[in-house]
Amino acid sequence: MPLSFLKGLFGSSEIKTLAQSLANELSRRYPPAMATGEGRKLSPQAVTNILESVINKAVSKSHEWNLGVIGKAKLGNALRWELKDKGYPDKFIEMVTEALVVYMSRQEKKS
Repeated sequence: MPLSFLKGLFGSSEIKTLAQSLANELSRRYPPAMATGEGRKLSPQAVTNILESVINKAVSKSHEWNLGVIGKAKLGNALRWELKDKGYPDKFIEMVTEALVVYMSRQEKKS
């Protein structure tokens, strides 16, 4: 049984730490208040660039750790809860987690 399979099953603390790091970076660059329409506004392109940067870090780690389907699902779920805890609106959270899952799936097919 490959070690990467076990990491995908039991690497929960690393996955949680990564999700926290991603959520912290996102909240630093695009705070929850901006996502709810309060405060300063960013262009859609600026928001896209921020999200792509955060998601690319997640994809990079998923490759480095050889995360399988279970590990990727855990990462998406952990990120969802971290964003919820930070106060992002549900629609934004859904968009981010969907983008993360889609992007990780596409990167997997390229490999």
